[in-house]
Amino acid sequence: MKTSPTNKKVREIISMVKEGKLIPRPEFQRRLVWTHKDKDHFLDTILRGYPFPEIYLADGDVDLESGEGTQLLVDGLQRVNTMLEYFDASPNLRLLTVTPYRELQEKQKRGFLQYDIAVRDLGSVHRDEIVEVFRRINATKYSLLDIEVNNAVYMGELKQYAEMLAADPFFIENDVFNAQDLKRMGDLRYALTLVITFLRGYFNRDDAFGELLDRFNDEFPLKEEIEQRFRRCFDLITECGFLPRYRLWKKADLFTVIVELDILFREDIPVPEPSELLELLTTFYDRIGTASLDTGVPGIYYKAAIQATNDKVNRLRRGIIIAGILRREGDDAIMNALRQQGLV
Repeated sequence: MKTSPTNKKVREIISMVKEGKLIPRPEFQRRLVWTHKDKDHFLDTILRGYPFPEIYLADGDVDLESGEGTQLLVDGLQRVNTMLEYFDASPNLRLLTVTPYRELQEKQKRGFLQYDIAVRDLGSVHRDEIVEVFRRINATKYSLLDIEVNNAVYMGELKQYAEMLAADPFFIENDVFNAQDLKRMGDLRYALTLVITFLRGYFNRDDAFGELLDRFNDEFPLKEEIEQRFRRCFDLITECGFLPRYRLWKKADLFTVIVELDILFREDIPVPEPSELLELLTTFYDRIGTASLDTGVPGIYYKAAIQATNDKVNRLRRGIIIAGILRREGDDAIMNALRQQGLV
């Protein structure tokens, strides 16, 4: 496949889209959800005359009678949309530092419209080839885990808070994350799962990531409240004095304890004092050590903590059991709660 490098001016791209000669094709695009800050920075790049990465086009349909044809926008949707929003003064574009197009001086308007965009034309290629080219362009994104894709896709407030949470000394000093977690963003995934669970309760795997990252991309007004809730749980667990590498510090176990402690705090249910909390959890965890084949509460918890730990059903199982332990309930009451939820 031969590709042809060329340049097109911003005004040409805008005119082509408006006239239907350049057709954005979202199915080829990375779902890169830019914040207002990202768009503002991109527009500032153009106004200052700095370069940005090339966009990719391919041939679309051709009218064999008139000779008129279209081109497909294969890669560069966010950049093109942002330029259009800026030129049209779209209400969807909230400028932070950049002067609105209509308020620019004549020289600045001309500079914006005459800005040269690096374009790579793929020519006439089959749709399957376009998809493959796009996949290879973004190979470092699409060969990654879901959390790594989300990390590339979302750059906003919720993701930034989750990054800060993952780096909290509470996790680092207690060796919650191993080398593989840190290499493949397992720490970010874990922190983000905690935050979203605080926001909406237990969910399945990473299913809620896209929705919540999108919703809180530009602003995360609950940041201070969520931070206070985490700090309250972290401080209590730290005061208990659990030994290093104890079961509590395993990711699935710690996740459940943090979430269930937060529920007690929010619902004004008496929370065990540090010494009692230490005793309650260590007593229960010690029972799990011999519970691999047990069908009772320890056995159910053991399986939910080692098999498909991120499935909602197992998060719920662990949650109900730890909630019962924290409320000082016996095994019969905990089993009844599990049965009522259809989890036995």
